Amino acid sequence: MGGKPWIRSVIAVLGCVPALGACVGSDAVTSAADSTAAARPASSVSPGPPAVEPFPSVPAVEDCREALKVDCYTPDMVRRAYGVDRLNAQGLTGKGRTVAVFAGYAPPTLEKDLREFSRAMELPEPHLTVRKINSGVTPAPFDPSNPAMITASMETTLDVQMVHTMAPDAKIVVAEYAQAAFPRRFSSSSASPEDGKKSGEQDAEAYPELLAAIVRQDDPDVISLSVGDNEYRAAGDTGAPVAAYRRASRSFAEVLRGGTTLVSAAGDAGAAPPIGPDNTRVRSVSWPASDPSFLSLGGSRLHLDARGRRTGPDTVWNDSAQGRGATGGGPSQTFTRPAYQDGVRGVVGERRGTPDISMDAATSGGTLIYQSLLPAGPGWVPIGGTSEAAPLFAAVVALADEKAGRRLGDIHDELYRLAKDPRGGIVDITEGDNGPDGFAAAKGYDLASGLGTIDAATFVPALARLADG
Repeated sequence: MGGKPWIRSVIAVLGCVPALGACVGSDAVTSAADSTAAARPASSVSPGPPAVEPFPSVPAVEDCREALKVDCYTPDMVRRAYGVDRLNAQGLTGKGRTVAVFAGYAPPTLEKDLREFSRAMELPEPHLTVRKINSGVTPAPFDPSNPAMITASMETTLDVQMVHTMAPDAKIVVAEYAQAAFPRRFSSSSASPEDGKKSGEQDAEAYPELLAAIVRQDDPDVISLSVGDNEYRAAGDTGAPVAAYRRASRSFAEVLRGGTTLVSAAGDAGAAPPIGPDNTRVRSVSWPASDPSFLSLGGSRLHLDARGRRTGPDTVWNDSAQGRGATGGGPSQTFTRPAYQDGVRGVVGERRGTPDISMDAATSGGTLIYQSLLPAGPGWVPIGGTSEAAPLFAAVVALADEKAGRRLGDIHDELYRLAKDPRGGIVDITEGDNGPDGFAAAKGYDLASGLGTIDAATFVPALARLADG
């Protein structure tokens, strides 16, 4: 790839310190919608309410409500809410399995922050390896004043901590695609249709090479991606199929046939980001989550009390009214309906529908992570976005691999079959929508939550049995 810095991840930055997102200073300006609108791959970490100092110790739900006016949940609450604690108690912890995280930047704080996170959450010692998968490029030195670098660093920190939460004995490989430089700010107003098309073509060329490098180096059970492009922008601001994405799809299918499960975040700007002329809303989905080889992970909202007990069923993540994002979802303009979605053709029509399944992502109920990379200092911050959902589900797949005693690879067919089984561990989401001009949750599959969410304690053994049957 000639050492070319091919990806420029961004998230919204709101001020000088984070709350549900990365904040680095008043000159950092993009919003969640702007991130998707820009002609650059967008990270799926979402912004939150006005910034506060990081919490020096793990805060209670009441502390978050007082400081942020929203709930925030500890990772062990999230683990219990999905029933993963019951699997861990049975000895299913991801041991012997490898989850690779596709990362734009691995900050120098990554390992020590994961160890502190693990200590505070009383988890086993983490098994973390960072791989440089872009040979010939010297990674940019860490710069805590650079909003794009902070964004990429927070993304990677979130990813590894969510995998470790759910599969604490799994090996985590951070596959870092080295970048020689990070731009300091982005603006969608300067992103022309030509820029968007060029960016899509570059990424369609780069992603397959990078995934192939991950497989060659570490042969992971699962690869989790939390970055992507918008199909409409990659088509040059049109509704045409993106030919470059179709070409890349052949390489993704080859990785899948090799036995590695592919997971990608469905995006954080809702079903209709403001990406058209004068920022008019256009229904469009995120790639590579739209590729049929990937499990497309949408975002849901957990409803828990101060003790982590459920107070109601999960709903679709939509904090767009507060300017804090909403889950992506909708029909792909590039890919036709895959066979595994034939049973939901009444919803998706002739197109590939996203998402497939949803996990926790709401910024109004953010999940706490530990970081020491922000200028405001070390501490705990709540964060959300479908880039939380993707590594959470990737880790659950690793648990199913452990239960089955082998890599399960492509689980799309099994996923859609389990949704029809009352004992399959898939829990329908029937409330909420994914933002303006979006889609509403309904009984069964929908373009806001996919098949719904999971009860992992039931889903993991059911998936392992079905895959072996």
